[in-house]
Amino acid sequence: MDAPNFSQTAAHELHDTLPIWRELIFKRLFGLLAILCVPVYITSVYLCIQMGLVGMAAFDTLAYLLLLYILLARGLRQTLRYCIGCLMFFAIGVAFLITIGPTGAGFFWLFIFPPLTSILIGKRASLCAQLLNAAALLVIGLVYHTQGFQWPETQGYSSFIWFVVAINFIVTNAIVTQSAAFLLGKLTQSLRSTIASRRATVMGLAKLAEYRDNETGAHLIRMQHYAKMLATQRQTDIDAPAELTDDFIQEITLSSILHDIGKVGIADAILLKPGRLTEEEFEQIKAHPVIGAQVLASLLSYAPECPYIKMGRDIAGGHHEWWDGSGYPAGLQGEAIPLSARIVALVDVYDALTSPRCYKRPFSHQEALELIHQDKGTHFDPKLVESFIAINHRFELLSKASLFERPSKQPLRGQVAVASESELETSQ
Repeated sequence: MDAPNFSQTAAHELHDTLPIWRELIFKRLFGLLAILCVPVYITSVYLCIQMGLVGMAAFDTLAYLLLLYILLARGLRQTLRYCIGCLMFFAIGVAFLITIGPTGAGFFWLFIFPPLTSILIGKRASLCAQLLNAAALLVIGLVYHTQGFQWPETQGYSSFIWFVVAINFIVTNAIVTQSAAFLLGKLTQSLRSTIASRRATVMGLAKLAEYRDNETGAHLIRMQHYAKMLATQRQTDIDAPAELTDDFIQEITLSSILHDIGKVGIADAILLKPGRLTEEEFEQIKAHPVIGAQVLASLLSYAPECPYIKMGRDIAGGHHEWWDGSGYPAGLQGEAIPLSARIVALVDVYDALTSPRCYKRPFSHQEALELIHQDKGTHFDPKLVESFIAINHRFELLSKASLFERPSKQPLRGQVAVASESELETSQ
């Protein structure tokens, strides 16, 4: 595995593969569908069996099982989940048209297919869905015209009527789908702008704290990457916490940089001290988690539903708590410490250990790995330490890439106090 280019990865640190609202729409729409389809499924299977359509009854059963699968499967990629869900609408529509005939049910499912594809996957995919619909209707009409299958008797129905209905269906469906795609495009653009503004605000808050102690900002970028990597790895475990969702990972990727915002309330004589902190000074700097949590809590009065600020508050207030309860400021223990704070606690110490300071060389990756492993179950969440060890080579690659790209200059005044805090905790 090649070492990542730190500058390039930093430029893409918050890339979202799919907007959050698509996942919400999928869960609500298909979750409601799974509930409402219970009586529909039972009656449909009963009628199919009564009519001798055993194949259709089996198809309905497979479709419902597939619906449950894409809703409940944890390891399924979101894009694949959405594709399967949309194609399920198409398959049900085609199945109804072939077995039952030109009834409203088949056309209904096919009509929903392209707009739903536009919502969940995108405009290009919706164009493919429209073409797929048109091709299916054409083929069904031709097979019906050549008497390839027989529908239940429909008085006065002919191939000509089928193609007239199909053309009107395709045109109307295209109008609805393209209108939906246009409106969703505008909505997506607006949401991206809102999210970008929110992220810029969070980054500004974090950089304000870093600027005060003369940090270059690279620490913040590394924290984002480390936190995302560790959270993503922990999510793959069978016993992963329920709160560790894709949304959680997106939020911690940004909110992790707010961990030390409380240092704006620490006196310059301590924060900018050109040397190691004494025990008395260390006691004073311990106030920064409380200050940071209070600052971010006050912001929630203006944006009470902002997930980034909520998580930032938990991280700022809890990233110096220890798993065994000997940390500060509240002496929280175990899972009473917010998961986000437990993740940031580990990656913050790793970054402090492997970063160069004016009074010490950077610890090697192996040395940092051993120190973190020694504190498994005391300082750090044991499960997170296991996740860290499983992907420690990725931490090493990113740390080395960042170290290589750092400017070759003497560390600035103030970096000592920032690093020595985490290092002093680890050495205790």
